[in-house]
Amino acid sequence: MRIRLVELKALSNNVYDQSRLPRLGQPQIAAILAEHGHDVLMYVETLAPVDVDDLLRADLVGISSTSGTTPPSYALADKLRAQGVPVVFGGSHVTFVPDEALDHADYVVRGEGHATMLELVRALESGGDVSEIAGLSYWRGGEKVHTVARPNCDEATFAGLPVPDLTRIVGYENMATYPVMTQWGCPYDCNFCSVIKMFGRKVRARPVEDVLEQLAQIPPGGDIFFYDDNLVVDKRRTKELLRGMIDRGLTIPWSGQMRAEAVLDRRTGQWDTELLELMRDSNCVWVYIGFESVNPAALAEYNKKQTVDDIAESIRAFHAYGIPIHGMFVLGCDADTPETVEATVQFAIKQRIDTVQFMTITPFPGTEFYDNMAAEGRILSDDWSLYDGHHVVIQPKNMTPYELQMAAFRAMLRFYAPRRAVRLLIGNIVRELPFLLTLFVRERKLRIVLPRVAQLGFRKEDGVMQIQLLLQKVLDAATWLRLRAVFIVPMFRQYAYKHTRQGIRQPINQEYIAWLRKMSKRLQGRESGYQASGK
Repeated sequence: MRIRLVELKALSNNVYDQSRLPRLGQPQIAAILAEHGHDVLMYVETLAPVDVDDLLRADLVGISSTSGTTPPSYALADKLRAQGVPVVFGGSHVTFVPDEALDHADYVVRGEGHATMLELVRALESGGDVSEIAGLSYWRGGEKVHTVARPNCDEATFAGLPVPDLTRIVGYENMATYPVMTQWGCPYDCNFCSVIKMFGRKVRARPVEDVLEQLAQIPPGGDIFFYDDNLVVDKRRTKELLRGMIDRGLTIPWSGQMRAEAVLDRRTGQWDTELLELMRDSNCVWVYIGFESVNPAALAEYNKKQTVDDIAESIRAFHAYGIPIHGMFVLGCDADTPETVEATVQFAIKQRIDTVQFMTITPFPGTEFYDNMAAEGRILSDDWSLYDGHHVVIQPKNMTPYELQMAAFRAMLRFYAPRRAVRLLIGNIVRELPFLLTLFVRERKLRIVLPRVAQLGFRKEDGVMQIQLLLQKVLDAATWLRLRAVFIVPMFRQYAYKHTRQGIRQPINQEYIAWLRKMSKRLQGRESGYQASGK
């Protein structure tokens, strides 16, 4: 069969715009289908435009969406189906709202989709019955049918799955970072997270040897991003992986997601210096940590199972070993007030976290938080394009929706204020001035491309990414990494400031902000009236 897979981008500015990383579910499914002789290509809109004419010639189009990308995905599906092209949806959003998704699709694959998708394609190719395929929703006689849920795969099955085939993505050569998944699932139970609802709390891990073999096949010149929701679930396994990378010379610059206390000894509270040394020596260049909040009551509400002391100590530990931190915070839970939001921003600045994201808490379908907000009637909009962490879609307890929205914007703009980026850049340049001068004299290729680097610095969309790609081509790995350490954080901060301002000014966001302001005033009026009548 001629099968095309699609992943669209969000309608408005999004914190993930510059990542240029596909989610790995579809590339893995592409590898499975290709192994069985099917003609498979995938379009990821952040990497290359989607060729709709090619989709219209397909026997089946699979679309994966998050909540925030669901509206454009539904629109594309409607267009394809109007031309007689069958469409199947998959992903975390449609798994929990299959009835809604079926209004725009012929089939919905719920949960982990690798087995369900292969069985569906086999049935369609042979004209067989789909009613026995677990984890599938479909139409039968004008009615929506949902088959029994498919259990999440066990560790042996996960380990046997093929490596996602990124070469089947149109424009895959535009990726500067190579995504690697070593585990599925997360043992924790944060109330706002859809990961555990999709992949479960039982962690399935690939053998370390298999991961090392994959790393050995990665083309030189790029970075690695470990896609695991928590890379350090089993410290012994993580250390074995990092030690293997060092021993085999696979010290490709890498980044990954982990919890704050990953580098702390739970029994003593001391730093896990063995892990920190392995991370440094294996060339960890960034860690992404879900701090979520520095409000203890908020951490308890999120069921985060970490303390503010854990957060502060982990920052000190990572920085002591020269590892930059991207701190991820969630604002707006019932324990939050305008004062705690301000305290969170101040904490991030004082602790010198390298980069951050301040997202508003979002009720994603399937989560405990969604169920609670829906039961309390506190969800403001069912426009899924707003479910991206950048838009307030709930009624907060201790502030108006408009106040939370503007507090989140101000938090980003304050942290990424240009003066902070300039001050950081100057400090880095002064510290590394001898290296920079020597580099300029020694590297003729660098001198040649500098005008192009300057031009790219003014590009709105992908300037930072293109600069990295260009410099990696003209410098050896060690020199590039040292140069990047001077410029990467200030450049990212400049980008984040511009990106946030652009997002605020987008017409679609200006319209929503105006609506929030009016709606918040109405809510305040009702509350004032209620209090007055109760006196």
